[in-house]
Amino acid sequence: MPKFESILDQAVEKEFSLEQVDNAVLALRDFLELKPEERVGLLKDADSNKKTFAILKEALDKIGCSYQELLVDDETKANDLEEITKNSDLLISVSMHDTTDEIYEDEYFKKYKYRLLALLDADPDVFNNGGAMTEKREDLEHRLNKMENTLDKARGFKITSSYGTNLEVGLRRFAERRWYKDSGVINAPGKWDNLPGGEIFTTPDERTVNGILVLPALDSGIAPDQGVDELVRIHIKEGVITAIEGGQSAEKLRKCLEKDMRLEKKEKENPFDVLRIAEISFGANTKARSKVADPEQSYKALGISTIEAEKRFGTMHLAFGSSAHGEAGTEGFEDAGSHYDFVIPRNGLTVEMFTDEKDFDRKKNGRKIIEEGTIKFFD
Repeated sequence: MPKFESILDQAVEKEFSLEQVDNAVLALRDFLELKPEERVGLLKDADSNKKTFAILKEALDKIGCSYQELLVDDETKANDLEEITKNSDLLISVSMHDTTDEIYEDEYFKKYKYRLLALLDADPDVFNNGGAMTEKREDLEHRLNKMENTLDKARGFKITSSYGTNLEVGLRRFAERRWYKDSGVINAPGKWDNLPGGEIFTTPDERTVNGILVLPALDSGIAPDQGVDELVRIHIKEGVITAIEGGQSAEKLRKCLEKDMRLEKKEKENPFDVLRIAEISFGANTKARSKVADPEQSYKALGISTIEAEKRFGTMHLAFGSSAHGEAGTEGFEDAGSHYDFVIPRNGLTVEMFTDEKDFDRKKNGRKIIEEGTIKFFD
């Protein structure tokens, strides 16, 4: 049966501002084109941010939508999930519980004809004035169009950072994979996305990614910490992670990937798909916050959600695992059960783009679209 929050939970949920609610209303109307007559299903679990959930409920009340809630846990039955899904035009999930995995499946979308907003570990600050959810759709789409015009010419990239990243990322030689502009618009049944929006991505050539990726923070789905105890150094050869160096944070990443590999092997899939490059992406949201840690706090302090940090204009990220992005023309060859995004902050980031395969091979005649953190996409 659906679960209901405690009196304590209800009290905590009231600690938000009217501005946050108003900004949530604007975002739901802008990116989801949400109408008062639509039915909404809200999914949360014990780890969901209560304030985020409360802001969403207040926003739905202001729009005039009816909604149901489901608290997801290990006892949630399949028919509980089916019941709320079939009675919803829109699902909004702030749950990362495994029970909700089905709502992302194509067959589920086809059967129940809903659309899905995955906010997952988003915190209430995204709804602040000037927060990531206040980026205007028309501004974001205009910026993404301009970025696409630049990136469509790319055949490979040289990526370096002040943290020590030194990578070569090649694209498919015949340009058969397109760049997808993800603004976060979810306006038709069968569509899903996360917000805040704002990235443009594709799958690189799986065999031509080589070098070292150095991380000052992990994917927040692995560790919500704002930073790492030691910089995590990921060695990549021909698109596959071959070694992970660092301290406790590196060990946490290593154990996470090993667990996913065991699951792949159990399902009789290739466990090394977990370690393969799956995505190269550039952020486009000018209001999204940085992944850079606050040196005044412990590295274990709560950090910015990867879903927000990866959208920050001027940053980029690489992902490993599944390259089944759900967008025709962008997808790679691997479909692992996991997908982790690793953000390379804008601070000290340089991205050199090559528009000719031979120039990429020789690392000559490149154009710096980001130089030491300065954005030059449109120069």
